[in-house]
Amino acid sequence: MKLIAFSGSLKVAEGEPEQALPDIRAFIGAETDASLLVLNHQTSTMLEIDWSQPDDLITRSLAYQAGEAPVQQRQGRGRPKLGVQSREVSLLPRHWEWLSRQAGGASAALRRMLEAARKSPKVQLEEASLSVDRFMQTMAGDLPGYEEALRQFYRHQYGTMFTEMADWPEDVQRHVRALVGEVQTWRQASEPDRRH
Repeated sequence: MKLIAFSGSLKVAEGEPEQALPDIRAFIGAETDASLLVLNHQTSTMLEIDWSQPDDLITRSLAYQAGEAPVQQRQGRGRPKLGVQSREVSLLPRHWEWLSRQAGGASAALRRMLEAARKSPKVQLEEASLSVDRFMQTMAGDLPGYEEALRQFYRHQYGTMFTEMADWPEDVQRHVRALVGEVQTWRQASEPDRRH
């Protein structure tokens, strides 16, 4: 999981935890009273970090927060611990019947279906769009032109959107543009091929 860290509207660090954490720690050491906001680069969600912990524990905590925690190795008999959680799922009898016929049983079939759905261009487009919305709300919600820029984003009028952002701090503008680029990539991937 990549991080991006801001102090006010100034970008402090960006990259994988191994790259970003030393830069963030250097900033914290030099600017003891400065505020710091660390976001998941992909989703723009705020990350909770305990800076009293060493970097390796922070990296593991971030992987857990992102759902990327490593699989634990099997110790002794039984199945390995996969971080699996049991919750109730309500389905019709025909759904349970179909799932029970799938390789690996119902749980394995549901996991495969969910992973495939998560990787689909349509879902990636939705998640990329939400990331733009979250980042803009967090970093630009009080800036002039925010509401109109967001409106233009959802109308896919990116040139007009960027014009509305022209007076925003440079680091904020740059990251919004990068996130919008991701949206455009997934929008193209999710559109049906019109050549046929």
